[in-house]
Amino acid sequence: MPVVVTELERITADPAGAGGPVWRRLGREEWQTLGEALDNPDGDRLYLVQWREAKRRQAEREAAKKEAQRPVCTRCGAKFTDERWQYLLGRGRSWGDRTDELCGPCWDEHFARLEAERVARRQAEEDAAREAAEAEVKKGRGLFGRRR
Repeated sequence: MPVVVTELERITADPAGAGGPVWRRLGREEWQTLGEALDNPDGDRLYLVQWREAKRRQAEREAAKKEAQRPVCTRCGAKFTDERWQYLLGRGRSWGDRTDELCGPCWDEHFARLEAERVARRQAEEDAAREAAEAEVKKGRGLFGRRR
């Protein structure tokens, strides 16, 4: 709501009287006619600019709040990507599953290492079984071994 003021001396001194530029709208610097003082040419635009600015600040606050909640990898300390974070949010948290605390690359590395350990263990078991079979065969063929 615009507030306009004037001075009686200005009205009597101006040849146009109250119709001249003797009115001043609070918040503006110049003296204006009553119509100009009551007119609000930039009010809608100013409101729109202020509304957009408030929306932008709100979006910045929400983005900062979201970023503060973003998980961090326990192994390398990197922040989770949006994809990894959304995957974990959609999947829920498993009890005792520490891989939920790993970022994507560390998660891939963890499971590649587990696979390599499994392959190495299986290879060691196969080698041990082969050596045991070869030892059994050699045991019977020695100098004092039994003849069959």
